[in-house]
Amino acid sequence: MKSLKNMWAVVLVLVTILALGSGVVAAKDTIIIAQGADAKTLDPYNTTDAPAGRVMSVIFDTLLTRDDDGNVAPGLAESWEIVDDTTYIFHLRKGVKFHNGEEFKASDVAFSFAQIAKSPHAVSVRATIDFENSRVIDDYTFEMKMTEPFGPILNHLGHQVMSIVNEKAYTEAGEAVGQNPVGTGPYKFVSWATGDRIDLVANEEYWGTKPSIKNLVYRNIPESASRTIEVETGGIDISIDIQPSELKRLEANKNVKVFRREASTISFLGFNASKAPFDNPKVRQAINMAINRDAIYNVVFQRVGTMATAPMSRVVWAYNDALVPYEYNIEKAKALLAEAGFPNGLELTISCDQNQERLDTAEMAQAMLSQIGIKVNIETLERGAYIDKVIGGELEMFGLGWASDTGDPDYALFALFHSSMHGAGGNMGFYTNEKVDELLEIGRSSTDAEVRRNAYLEAQALIWEDVPYIFLHCPENVVVYNAKIQGFGVYDDGQLKVENFHF
Repeated sequence: MKSLKNMWAVVLVLVTILALGSGVVAAKDTIIIAQGADAKTLDPYNTTDAPAGRVMSVIFDTLLTRDDDGNVAPGLAESWEIVDDTTYIFHLRKGVKFHNGEEFKASDVAFSFAQIAKSPHAVSVRATIDFENSRVIDDYTFEMKMTEPFGPILNHLGHQVMSIVNEKAYTEAGEAVGQNPVGTGPYKFVSWATGDRIDLVANEEYWGTKPSIKNLVYRNIPESASRTIEVETGGIDISIDIQPSELKRLEANKNVKVFRREASTISFLGFNASKAPFDNPKVRQAINMAINRDAIYNVVFQRVGTMATAPMSRVVWAYNDALVPYEYNIEKAKALLAEAGFPNGLELTISCDQNQERLDTAEMAQAMLSQIGIKVNIETLERGAYIDKVIGGELEMFGLGWASDTGDPDYALFALFHSSMHGAGGNMGFYTNEKVDELLEIGRSSTDAEVRRNAYLEAQALIWEDVPYIFLHCPENVVVYNAKIQGFGVYDDGQLKVENFHF
């Protein structure tokens, strides 16, 4: 028996040597993607956080999506009719299967809409959908009603929070639904080691382009430098959120490739306008005037992306390019602070998650604000706790960003600045301005592009003057990946086209 085992061992060694000698190498069937934070939940109705969104984008589908040019395109709905300004009929794809084997039907759309109607994270996205009167016509036809016209509704239906779930799976999961996602997307959920990794496997019955790579792993690596080292040494295949200071070296490395594209995101230091003294515009303006944005752009962002010159990114249509740049003036900042009732300065706390750019920005702001008598404390929180505190209105100042995922100014502005969106809706600064509210309501209720544009231009001017946030930077989507990956691409909303990737 022992000699027989030895013989087989020799045979296996010879087969391996012959395979290597002939150049036959087993195809890699796993792609590992690293991002700077773990997902909060994989329930699409309970978060709009980017790390969760990247994972959910390959698990779930939406009724509509957008093509490479940003135009509305079919998703789970293969076609649609606009009956009138408040009535839309969607013709659903037949034969689509959820990951649990259940067939996708209009009843799942109705069930998903019922969850969207209750979600505080979906308020600005669902807009004026009339959930009560939207209905199933038959298994493959769904009628969506609106309480009033809403110009960008088709764009909004492609947002992650509008994902379609399976009624049976979602209901059976109960409180654990965020850890047991079941969608119709190109990848199926396998497991989640909280704080470490999420494992997915290819959906072999996917209705669209079937994935080339069998296994997909999302790893949580908070430190940007660690992600960079891992992608350079081959420990991971794709790294998201790369520090600008690392780009030059990475672009010179033949083993990796760097994808760069201007994003629809804006980065800022936010004020909580519901807390004194930040409810006083003069305090916000004084702090804003004491922040040297040029220095932050040069040092923290290494001039990657562009400086913010409006309350939203210039890649979003109706961007206002006529706003006067903020003045950096220490003496005027001191005078404004004195007018606001703080001639001897004040003390405040800037809170951040573990994102290095936000920490660096906070440290620079700390030094700058000391020049006008403001003592700044810096608080670092774990990402999940941080987001909870931001939307709960518990922080004074905070560093964050906002992406216009739908490609429409309504999502770029309404969620961030309309008073009905305080907290989880997107208005994390609890900012209120009745005239801004009025303009944003005009922008979303009209179907006339010119009326919408004018409303958004005026709203941006008012927001710019009010300084609800210190608008800093419009970043690029920067992704570093293994040079052996073929078919690499990024969707218009910044999500990876992982179903096309192969080695």
